[in-house]
Amino acid sequence: MGKSFVASSLALALARKGAARGRRVVAVDLDVGGSNLNLFFGEPWPRAELADFLEGRAPWLSAVAQPTRLENLRYVAGGFDLITAPDPLRQRKLELVRALVGLDADVVVLDLPAGSAPATLDFFFLGDHKIVVTTPDTAAFHDAYGFLKSYLLRRLLTEFRDRPEPLSVVMDFFRGAGAEEDRSITALVRSLRQEMPEVWPEVAGILQDDAPRLVLNRVRDRRERGWLERFRVVVQKNLSLYCPVLGWIPEDRRVARALRDGRPFLLEHPRHRIARRFDAWSNRLADRG
Repeated sequence: MGKSFVASSLALALARKGAARGRRVVAVDLDVGGSNLNLFFGEPWPRAELADFLEGRAPWLSAVAQPTRLENLRYVAGGFDLITAPDPLRQRKLELVRALVGLDADVVVLDLPAGSAPATLDFFFLGDHKIVVTTPDTAAFHDAYGFLKSYLLRRLLTEFRDRPEPLSVVMDFFRGAGAEEDRSITALVRSLRQEMPEVWPEVAGILQDDAPRLVLNRVRDRRERGWLERFRVVVQKNLSLYCPVLGWIPEDRRVARALRDGRPFLLEHPRHRIARRFDAWSNRLADRG
């Protein structure tokens, strides 16, 4: 769905924006088994990978960060050595979280695996800015909706894990207690608001102030462009999530050509409208901290 292209392009744009001020950017590929972030930086053969850190061959995460064509941008390749592990991100989650927080960088961009595995959602929580990338087709929108629903439910469980009363409301939703009642997410949110007014400011913050931003990739025409706003409305209506739209990316064969030729698209076509779009997005994200 283009998440690695979006992650790499945002990292490139943020690095270019921050170069004059010496801002250091690190992009980390956590998509174990589907790792390809390095290819979008034009680096097909990383000398070290995430597995080297997780399996103890490197003492810290910064030791496996590789250089790119921009002096202030490095990346950590995901690697395929961990694919045989049952759930490598979950097994080493706390260690990896500490390593990410301790990276010698001003900005860290994470490229996460597709799907809604608990470990993926937990790493998604870490972001000051959370971005969901989808494409204009039914299956992709279905997957994005499912991810957002899983994100919200796990976020609420995590938020209230040490508070029995609101946690019980969320857990009853999971277990299907009162199955004859409305079990939609909006009903859960309404129940929290009415029955637990003391926690509503926290819930509202999750729903409105920390909701993921939406990006629609590989848009071919104006009709498809409008689908993103329709999707946003559906998410707001059914999940109570007020997801802002970051923007859309047009379909362009030059993106695939740059990847095939081993050249980062933003560096190969710095004046292209896609490159200018990522520059604008990086400004918006950087200005909001």
